[in-house]
Amino acid sequence: MRIPLVALVATAGLLLVACGGDSTEAEAPDGTRWVGSGRVVVAVPDWWTTGETRCLLPVEDTVYWDSGAVADCADVPARSEVREASTLAVLDAEHGYAEHLLTQMDPAGAVDGREVVELDGCDAWIPDVCRHVFAVPSEHVVLAVTIADEADGDYQEIRDSLRILPDGRTTVPLDIHGTTPTWGAEPAYVDHLTRALEDAGLQVEVATIPAEDLTPGSLLEVEPALGSVVDEGATVTVTVAG
Repeated sequence: MRIPLVALVATAGLLLVACGGDSTEAEAPDGTRWVGSGRVVVAVPDWWTTGETRCLLPVEDTVYWDSGAVADCADVPARSEVREASTLAVLDAEHGYAEHLLTQMDPAGAVDGREVVELDGCDAWIPDVCRHVFAVPSEHVVLAVTIADEADGDYQEIRDSLRILPDGRTTVPLDIHGTTPTWGAEPAYVDHLTRALEDAGLQVEVATIPAEDLTPGSLLEVEPALGSVVDEGATVTVTVAG
């Protein structure tokens, strides 16, 4: 799904202030989709999934919420599996590890009148994995990008797509009880999801369809997807197993 937003002007990797303050609307670049948190969004490859994690670690090319927590989990993915994932991790700049990262970042220009900061080099969050990190402190959002293969996307293009949504636009929450649920999430997480959507001022419709081998009430789909751009007060459909 493509959401209209403004294109970012960038020169030599330096983010510049868009003329006139808030962004006007424009299409996401071909082959990408807008995702983010609050009013902060970037364009990622449109084949990247949402919330494909195991034990809080990414296992596919995906967009997910990173709470900075470590899971007490029996099925922790191997490092080799994590290293193969290209990802956009979204973190809360006011808490935990993201707050620590923010203290290490340097000014890197501005976007739509907001200061942008960036980490020099890599955040070695797991051995042999390089995360490039930048943030919009005033919006309390930190973004961490990992590119495992050059065919999966380009960090600089993702960074340079950064923008602030205009008034009346927002994103579907990615942070659902400290993680981003995906297909098959248990009914308890669907309850957390519904509350998070309502707390964000969005309307929720629940649809039920038959699904074998899943507990009734387990998550099948969220439309628009978590992290997607929507109008404030928009309706989000949560489809669960019947």
